[in-house]
Amino acid sequence: MYFVTILSLLTLTLVSATPIKRFSGVKIQSYRNRRCLSPVGPTADGTQVTTVDCSRAKTWDINPGSGSVVLHEDPGFALDAGTGRDNNEIVKIWTSYPTLFQQTWFLTGDNRIAITGGDQCLDEGDNGSQTWRCTTGNTNQIWFVVQDGNPPPAISSSSTSAQPSSTSSATQPSQSSNNNNGGGGGVFKDPSNTSRRIHPNNQNALCVTAGNGNLELAYPVNIGQCYANNNTISVAQLWNLSAGSKSDYIRSAFKPNRCLDVGSNPGSGSRVFVSDCAAAGNKVTKWNYMADKLQVDGKNLCLDVELNSGRTPGEPIDTEANLQVWECFPDNTQQIFTLYPL
Repeated sequence: MYFVTILSLLTLTLVSATPIKRFSGVKIQSYRNRRCLSPVGPTADGTQVTTVDCSRAKTWDINPGSGSVVLHEDPGFALDAGTGRDNNEIVKIWTSYPTLFQQTWFLTGDNRIAITGGDQCLDEGDNGSQTWRCTTGNTNQIWFVVQDGNPPPAISSSSTSAQPSSTSSATQPSQSSNNNNGGGGGVFKDPSNTSRRIHPNNQNALCVTAGNGNLELAYPVNIGQCYANNNTISVAQLWNLSAGSKSDYIRSAFKPNRCLDVGSNPGSGSRVFVSDCAAAGNKVTKWNYMADKLQVDGKNLCLDVELNSGRTPGEPIDTEANLQVWECFPDNTQQIFTLYPL
């Protein structure tokens, strides 16, 4: 079942009076194919915008929240959605008219870029960038802001994962997948009670892992093979979590300001990523860890291994299965997460 989770956010009246950090001179990268948004042609009205190799992509200025998305080198041109009201519209650049409906976008906390006050999202389709109705679980609509000097986020989700998860199967990721950083796939004792690996359904050779082994802000969090405490990959796998905790962040054991997040308005299918839980005004997800479920505080959403998501190559390590949140079900083994005894 599809339903739109962000439309209630997308009104101009919700723009905060408090100054919001504006990303300047950044690239906008598709979660689907790791390519970056760019006009393909002259800087002129009507030039189509699609995704290209990030090394060749233009840079943008973009706000968290609502506002124009403009070319950094020529801010007189803005990202334009045509009418901004229909599926499958080509996106383009056009002379910037601030507050014009089809040029006013909302960068959400869960990495969507949507028309403010509408129901269309920037979407990476089979034939390139387009608009499409905002849909929970549609990973074609996830975009990352890549700042200068930082590595791009690792892709970690199948491009076909726009369909809702099934709760009828207990399929779990295989523990026999190969990896591209030797030493993974073992069972390791956690360093302490404030530095724990989180395992899917007692599969102790698999761990909740940030960014394919990279603990960086905005990077996705998925399932990877576990690594020993003395391996640098373990930095992205060790979390400050205790059984029975309520309404608390899941913090990195190494960088306590980096926490597991699903955005400000999650729904079934929302992805998990790394956020700064120390930044003023940043509303990062709090969790309840009751029995064997990690539930979003205040919502009937649980951490969930996406059914049949499978292995995806990555660097420095592969993703073995994708993580999301999904409606909590008592007997859903996709939603069981355990700690290995100390």
